[in-house]
Amino acid sequence: MSAVDLVEAVSVLRAEVLHTVEPGDRDPPGPEVFDALIRALTIGGDSVPGLDLTLHDSVTRRLAWGDSEEAVLSDAELVFDRLMIAIERAMKDPADRMVVIEAATQVAVTVARVVSLAAVGRASRDRAARLREEMSQRQLREVFEKQRASIVKLEAETKSR
Repeated sequence: MSAVDLVEAVSVLRAEVLHTVEPGDRDPPGPEVFDALIRALTIGGDSVPGLDLTLHDSVTRRLAWGDSEEAVLSDAELVFDRLMIAIERAMKDPADRMVVIEAATQVAVTVARVVSLAAVGRASRDRAARLREEMSQRQLREVFEKQRASIVKLEAETKSR
């Protein structure tokens, strides 16, 4: 199957993979993952230069809007699992299935890498904030100790008069 035919065949599976026919109050999970898969298949080759940037932006946006790392990874896994079932049913040529599986794996790894980088960044920011808080607490204790010493000294001077 040609690359264009392969992209069209996978694009047809979008509704099935994302379960967009189900009613609900939120968007289907993982459309950015499926869109990245389509881009990966469209570009083809061993390296997908635009995949990282576009997918990184999508995943980062979800994390910024409050989705947890676990939710993003879970959605990517759900899309991957549904895609594997759909291509097994829809594509008879093992070579075509392998191309899609390779592209889907590359997308899933990219999602995991972006999420892990975001988690490491968040953890380092949290650690820095905690260290700043601890330093502020220590400085505040030192100031209180100095004030307490001054008060004791002043009380002693007042009593001695």
